[in-house]
Amino acid sequence: MGKLKIQHRCFSMFIIYFFIMLPQASSLSQTRLWKNTGQDDGAVHSLGNGKMCVYEQGPDIIKIYSSPYSAPSLLQMSLHTEKPAQIRSTREPGAAIWTHVIFINGKKAGAIVDYVDAEIPCFVRHIQTEAPLAFQLTLRDYVHVIDNSHRFDAKKQQGGLLLQTAPGARIYQTYTFPGVMFQQMAWQGAVSVEHAPGNEQNYTIRIAPGESNLYFIGGPEYPQTITNTGIALSLSHAAMLQRTRACWQRFTKRRIDFKQKLPADLPRRQKLLQTIDDVSVMIKTQQSVEGAVMAGYPYPLGYVRDQYGVACGLLALGYHQEAKSILNFYWRIWQRYGKIHNAQAIGVDGIFHIHENDEVEITGYLILQAFDLFEKTGDAEFISTIFPMLEWAWEAQKKNLVDGMLPFNGDETYVAGGILPRSTLNDGSAEATMLFIDGGNKLLDWVKKHDLWTENVLAENLKILQKTKSRYRQNFWRDGQLLTNNPQRAQLIELPRFRHGVCERFQENKDCEMNRLGGICWTERNENNRYLCAACLALGPYPAVAPKAYDLISVSLLPLWFHSSLFQQKELAPLVNQIVRNYKETGSLHSRQDSAAAASRLVGYDYGLLLYALTEMDHPAADELYQKTLSIVDPVGAWAEYYIDDKPQGTRCRPWESAINLEALIKYVCEK
Repeated sequence: MGKLKIQHRCFSMFIIYFFIMLPQASSLSQTRLWKNTGQDDGAVHSLGNGKMCVYEQGPDIIKIYSSPYSAPSLLQMSLHTEKPAQIRSTREPGAAIWTHVIFINGKKAGAIVDYVDAEIPCFVRHIQTEAPLAFQLTLRDYVHVIDNSHRFDAKKQQGGLLLQTAPGARIYQTYTFPGVMFQQMAWQGAVSVEHAPGNEQNYTIRIAPGESNLYFIGGPEYPQTITNTGIALSLSHAAMLQRTRACWQRFTKRRIDFKQKLPADLPRRQKLLQTIDDVSVMIKTQQSVEGAVMAGYPYPLGYVRDQYGVACGLLALGYHQEAKSILNFYWRIWQRYGKIHNAQAIGVDGIFHIHENDEVEITGYLILQAFDLFEKTGDAEFISTIFPMLEWAWEAQKKNLVDGMLPFNGDETYVAGGILPRSTLNDGSAEATMLFIDGGNKLLDWVKKHDLWTENVLAENLKILQKTKSRYRQNFWRDGQLLTNNPQRAQLIELPRFRHGVCERFQENKDCEMNRLGGICWTERNENNRYLCAACLALGPYPAVAPKAYDLISVSLLPLWFHSSLFQQKELAPLVNQIVRNYKETGSLHSRQDSAAAASRLVGYDYGLLLYALTEMDHPAADELYQKTLSIVDPVGAWAEYYIDDKPQGTRCRPWESAINLEALIKYVCEK
């Protein structure tokens, strides 16, 4: 009985000690509830330091990308209890430091503190419990385990297993890591690790009552992994936590002080402040030391389009350094390879995620992103430095112009989500063409101001830009509506025989060999102008698709978000008013305004785009959309990839959607 009282007193003292250590800005914190019974909300949060990125769902680890960010995730780990368990997870204000308080059968059993160390690629899980806990560890099939426990001091209750990948372990889809990588799992305290029966890749980690630490330490090479392990075990948890907290405090202090900026009587002011902090930390954890920001836990790559939206959010938050780092990431890759694709590996040379028509749209975003940064910082020297890349991005787009129209990039959010069919990719794209025009205006103004081209070359390019601009309305503007696509472009050219991307049969949820290959490969055009992988092409005819023009609200709202020179605000007002009327009738947005099944799905940033447009127009519905946009943020302060009837779908913890929505919220409150 005396021993039990001592343990209970130690646990209570730990809880008191931990909460004393927290910064006093506890008003900026919210609790995410996780249960092992019933259906969980599914919200995912991220932890990271630019060298290692960890994704959790409550107390469960779903991915660890350990140095670099584009590396195979080796494991998953979940809390395992036979009795009903509830976890109350809270993020420390201004930091990616999470505390999970554990209740088993309704009684408090312990607490977990999770963070990635500020300096080395090391995820730390500090556990204080008065009841036995167990975690199920599942290793990927390409992971080999080496028992290197001889390196650890048994007298200090230390132990470890070294994880090693086979050569060519998969990072994502068909892209593999170019060598062997290592990750050290280590522990200190009352921890035992044993094989789970029936599967050599499954382990059970048992935590006895008391205080323990689990570590997952990256390299990725063997010498780095062993060196980093030595550093981690030489430091106390308190020391690592202290330097990690200090690092996060420095980051948070660089943000615009919205507490001072927001009106005191602003509705849901505290919720907005919380969300600003949540999104700031979420983006930073997913930004690598190379500068690229991941697109969420399934996508360990740097996507151009996603990172444009992220940069907009970073600039709105005052994080100019982080926004510039994204462009520096592209610049280094372009210097080495002379090209940028839809997405590029982070910290791994030479891996490009190639989609259909990578010479358009993403290249337009690249130019626009550079000049967005310039408008905020006035850093002319940086634009001059990266100008060769911007010039390349302009030339790449020009090659794809047909009758004043550019096609779609194949990894559009609404294409990938099935809202716009992949059969439209060679149609004219209102978005890609708008980017060409508005980015071109800025680029050619820069060229003229700095006398970078000869008069003849400049005049020739201005003529191309003006011709494209003069054709825009005829190509995409119909009866007061901005068409998303124009099928005429595909009818004016001989379509390419091959393209690298997604099989249209696979996109339409048919059985397809591409699924086994990871979803991306070479496709070939059949007699009906459908692009199929080799296996599907061999199955015989696949039917043609009748040309059709679509109207997506995402694209309709872009002119106001881009501050496009193509339209006056009064021209767009009826279009925006119709979107608002549809919203008021249904209570939610739908990316497509027709009756198709895909129409019920909403792209995750559409609420933000609408709020931004309404704010630009000083529209009375802006107040309601401000409330609505905030209302769908999840329990960890993030927006999702898609929504159906305002319920999150697809990838959670998304920097791109979250940044755009937050930018719109900030614009609304600052211009209200």
